[in-house]
Amino acid sequence: MKTGRTIRTAAATVLATAVLTVGSAGTAAAGPTGAEWRLCMYLGSHPTLQTGSSGEAVRHLQCILNEVYRYQNVPQSGVFEEVTRASVAHLQLQFSKPSTGVVDAVTWGVLHP
Repeated sequence: MKTGRTIRTAAATVLATAVLTVGSAGTAAAGPTGAEWRLCMYLGSHPTLQTGSSGEAVRHLQCILNEVYRYQNVPQSGVFEEVTRASVAHLQLQFSKPSTGVVDAVTWGVLHP
């Protein structure tokens, strides 16, 4: 079982690195335009989200990361997993915020300027 966990951890690390490498080119450098926001319409609450969170708020976050901020590899599954966490942490760095990978009120403020 430990081998399986090691492989999953290594795979998550490789995947997160790929997201940061691919997503970093031009990501979050240019401000979003109005057109992208229409792709991520959501009327629900904006709770704190972190690894393990799930639901429509997570799907909304993933849509914003992909469509508005041009991260290309974040699955819009509604499950907050490692790729989502790594992308959030990268976005936080781009906006000079603490890079926690957790979407709190400050990060929602960055996502919805």
